[in-house]
Amino acid sequence: MVGTVFTEDDRRALRAVAVELHELRKTVMELAETLVKMSDKELLKSLNASQEGIGENKVLNYKEKMEKKIDLANKEFR
Repeated sequence: MVGTVFTEDDRRALRAVAVELHELRKTVMELAETLVKMSDKELLKSLNASQEGIGENKVLNYKEKMEKKIDLANKEFR
């Protein structure tokens, strides 16, 4: 029987792939949920009616949140 030996780089790459796979699965589930919501005409009417209440501040907070997530992910892979 032949044994397989993984280098530290191999292990790191496998961990990175596992994390990315988890994130991909989560994203696909969120997209599926979005498609369901987008097919709800009543919800779309409500969203369109409330669109005026969305300010730029909320968009910046989302951007900052995503930048923090990216920074954390980068630190995990070092």
